[in-house]
Amino acid sequence: MLLSANRNLLPLFKKLSYQIIGNPKDFPLENRIFNAICAIALFIIAFNVPYNYLTGLKMTSLIFGILVISFAGIYYLSRFRNKLTISVALSVIVVNILFAVNYFYSGGIQGASLLSFTLAFFLTMLISSPRQYTWWLLLNLATVVGVIIYEYYHPSSVAAVYATREDLFADMTPTYITDVVVIFVGTMYLKNAYRKEKERGDEKNKSLELMNAEKSKLFSLISHDLRNPLASIQSYLQLIKEIELEPKDKAQIEAELLYVVNNTQEMLYNILMWSKTQMDGPNVHLSKVNVSYAIQPILQINKLAVSKKKISLETYIDEEMEVLADLNMLQLIVRNLLGNASKFTPAGGTIVVRTSVVEGNCLIEVKDSGNGIHQQEDIFSLKVRSTFGTDNEKGVGMGLFLCREYTNAQNGKIWFQNNQEGGSSFYLELPLAN
Repeated sequence: MLLSANRNLLPLFKKLSYQIIGNPKDFPLENRIFNAICAIALFIIAFNVPYNYLTGLKMTSLIFGILVISFAGIYYLSRFRNKLTISVALSVIVVNILFAVNYFYSGGIQGASLLSFTLAFFLTMLISSPRQYTWWLLLNLATVVGVIIYEYYHPSSVAAVYATREDLFADMTPTYITDVVVIFVGTMYLKNAYRKEKERGDEKNKSLELMNAEKSKLFSLISHDLRNPLASIQSYLQLIKEIELEPKDKAQIEAELLYVVNNTQEMLYNILMWSKTQMDGPNVHLSKVNVSYAIQPILQINKLAVSKKKISLETYIDEEMEVLADLNMLQLIVRNLLGNASKFTPAGGTIVVRTSVVEGNCLIEVKDSGNGIHQQEDIFSLKVRSTFGTDNEKGVGMGLFLCREYTNAQNGKIWFQNNQEGGSSFYLELPLAN
């Protein structure tokens, strides 16, 4: 029960902390640290107003009251107006001035003011930028040394506020405890914030390393796999140029050439889309898309590939079905799935494209009668090496990777299975538009 209650309180505490110090998405680390310190300082200073009044330090109580009003305004500037630099400068100057005045009304060098100056300087180092450290150090030293020297030569300037020994202990003890607690909380918060920022940096570094590794592999694949289709195109063109071919042979070579160009174009298109996604991120425009309208052009494009291998292409597509998807992404996914099916289906085989409704979603199935998929691990990643098709077709091994990326971007699901009767089926599930 206690563990469950803690889990329920954690989101509330997180939401409250975001309201006080700001959401990490909207405020940088330095701003959040300053807001947190301002909130803590307001609580401590507000507590000291009645405490000092009750212990007889009425002027100190008044000074702390002014500090409460000042810090409330500074906190507003930082948290709600996002003016961190001005807020830091105002807080440091106000604290040093009011603490210097309070020095002469709280026992001088024998009172708790020096502890307060020490705490103020610690908090100043936490909230200020490194380029300001020297200035705030000089201000703190000048203020503290200045009031001490003034008191040394003018002892009467310090009011006698401690009537008894108990009054001195009543002032010094809570001041020291407050200083230690604030230093502890501030240090722990700073270390925790630093750890989180370091973890974010490590995650970004890992992502960059993975991206660089993928790019290196991609460039290696491109340099190797584009040579074969380009060499084929060159050979066809050389043959046409040097030999007078019969119309029948010329038509066959032209069909072969067109087939190679289409495969190469598909390969380059996948590379282009992957590169664009890496640079700009997936640009998704979800809208109501008619599935039949989206798939029919892909079927027309693939007719050449399936007719060349004498593959039977069967379609069972609901012409009224509409999904919530990105038209270009949907077409790229279906194009890659259908291209893979024709690539790994032997001559005389069958490819079936079917749509259906399953649990309120649209299910698109691309089924082939090939040999099935033997290398099943990481098939939707760039770790898989592209293999030759039944007619020596070749790609760069990134089609299914793009299918997974674009399916996720459209809030869909994609998976596959080997069929008992042979071949494999790929399934694309997308939400219906209605």
